[in-house]
Order: sequence, then structure tokens, then C-alpha cells
Amino acid sequence: DPAAEDLLADGDPARDGRAVVLSAGALPGLSSLLPRWLAGRGLDDATALTAYCGGLETCSPTVAHDLMLSLTSGGADGAAYGEALAAVRGGRRVPRVLRTAEDTEHEAFPGRVAVQPYLSGESERLATVLGLDRLDWYNVHPGPAVRTLLNLLPGRLAAGDDPDRLAERLILAAGLDLAGRKPYYVMDFALAGTASGRPATAGATLRAASSYRLTAAVGALAVDAVLRGGIPAGVHFACDVLDPDTVVGHLRSHGAADLRLTGAAAGADQVEEGVL
Repeated sequence: DPAAEDLLADGDPARDGRAVVLSAGALPGLSSLLPRWLAGRGLDDATALTAYCGGLETCSPTVAHDLMLSLTSGGADGAAYGEALAAVRGGRRVPRVLRTAEDTEHEAFPGRVAVQPYLSGESERLATVLGLDRLDWYNVHPGPAVRTLLNLLPGRLAAGDDPDRLAERLILAAGLDLAGRKPYYVMDFALAGTASGRPATAGATLRAASSYRLTAAVGALAVDAVLRGGIPAGVHFACDVLDPDTVVGHLRSHGAADLRLTGAAAGADQVEEGVL
């Protein structure tokens, strides 16, 4: 959001026929593209979405600094990237309606995990685009060392700790959590709505060896779309201009991720494969 605001403040790139695609990664990016794709798989309409996203992998310096910046910036109009414990109710953001669970289980993630409710601007826009009444979004933290440090970060930054040193601690914590374990990243989405006039659900669980590979794939697809002239001039978020079918098809056909569908989505996928 800050990048979009700065670009538009300096003069709309559309005036010069330029196309700018922002948030072309795993989260944000695929985190909104995949639910949009899922909404068209077997449901007539969708009213509610529950999402769990996270994993166990190395932490790069860029990710470490980006995470710290998101605590105070990254949202529209100078706001933080998102709001912890908030969710969408009645189609709008409502603060403090969800609770953190520091030691729980979720079927899409191995072992015990911590889940942190977190509503970003991207998720709010997703709820608007899909016409959702409810949206619950959870960031999942399988590693205790990283989770403990994340809880300390706001206070340490407020106390004036050096961000570079904190980034080093995040990188070390991620390495400790990963020691002896296989890295992975999961995005789990469950949509509720109707199909043929009856209540129905559609689910998708995406598993990948690395969120970095997902980010690379979405970024490359954005570049390809621009070079092919498929993106109109102006400033855009990737989820608004990339074709969800193209993105998901690429991930599946190139082995970037495994995608398991449930409910109405599984039935729709079988019908399409049969037709093909």
C-alpha cells in the first residue's frame, strides 16, 4: 500500500502507459489469488472464509526486516500492515474478535503450532471482492523460538534495539526451529457458501517446500503478464490483475506446490479433468 500511494503521489504511471504490479509474491499475492480461484470451484457464492498460513523454513535478512517493518507500516494511509486479533464481520473489519492460541493443532500442519489471528489490508480487500460476510485469517507459527521472539519484537523495537541485531536473532531463531526438521510452507483455505441452493463448503490446502519458491513463481508470472501486454497501464496489486487459473495451473504443472481440494471444490476439479 505505501508503494502504491507513493507511485500515485508522484504521478500516475498510467499517464505514461506504464504498468506497475505490486504484492506479487506468496503473502501478499498468492494469499488472495488462491481463495479467488477456490471461490469459482463448485460454489454458487461464498459467504465466509477461514485461512491458516505459515510454515517452517529459513528466514532471510529481507524477510526479517520486512517482518519488523510490518509492525508499524505497510498498510494504507500510514497504518501497520495488519491488525492482530481483528476479523471481518458483516463485511467490515471488527477489532479483537479472535484469540491467539499458543499451543494447538491444525490438521494441515504437523505437530503443535501457535496460531495468531491477523487481518491485513489485502485480506479485507479479498472479503470485499468475494462479497464475504465473515473472514478469519490466522498466521501459523510451528517454531517456538521464532514465536517467542515475535512476541518480544514490538517491545524491543520500541525500546530502541538495533533492527539489524534483531534481524540476526530472527534468522538464528528460524535456524534453531528448523534444526533436524524438513522445511515446509502451507496455505489452508476453507470457504463456506451455497451450491445448487444448498449450504456447501470448498477447501484448498496448498503445500510447498518453500514460500520463497512460491514468491518466485508468482513474481515471474507477473513479469510474464506485463511483457505479454496482459496488464493494463497503472498501479495494480497482483491479485487484482493476474489470472488465478493461470497462476494455480502453473504451480500444479511445474511441481511448485501440491494442492489438495475438498468439498465442492474437489467435485468441480474431477469434472473439469474428466472433460479435458
